[in-house]
Amino acid sequence: MSEEVSEMAGYAGPGHGEFCWTEIASTNAAKCKEFYSNVFGWTFKDSDATDGAFAYHEFSTGEDYPAGGLYEITAEMCSEGEPLPSPHLLTYIGVDDVDANAQQAVELGGRIIRPPMDIPNTGRFAVIADPTGAVFATFKMA
Repeated sequence: MSEEVSEMAGYAGPGHGEFCWTEIASTNAAKCKEFYSNVFGWTFKDSDATDGAFAYHEFSTGEDYPAGGLYEITAEMCSEGEPLPSPHLLTYIGVDDVDANAQQAVELGGRIIRPPMDIPNTGRFAVIADPTGAVFATFKMA
């Protein structure tokens, strides 16, 4: 995502409430890349979005820009004693203000899973569960 930010200079980012990114968290990134490439024809490109903290692979679904990212879940990503999360997809939704939106979500019965934080060279995000437990992320481009 970060490489495309500079390529899209002048683009203000996704509008409030728009789906804008999908992330795949896997226990075997290589196997997932092969699967999605063969099933859907997606192409993958290594990304610098994590500043080298872990391998991150952006995928394109036939468009000129990436639709999401894939990474491998590791024990280092978890707090000590915390089990690895199950493989999953996480949908990102654009918002005007990540912090204010997270607060509003809590006031309306949601729960913060990961508080608002910056993604280097990219923007700001939070992970939230709705009142029924469905999880999504919010995002504001830098």
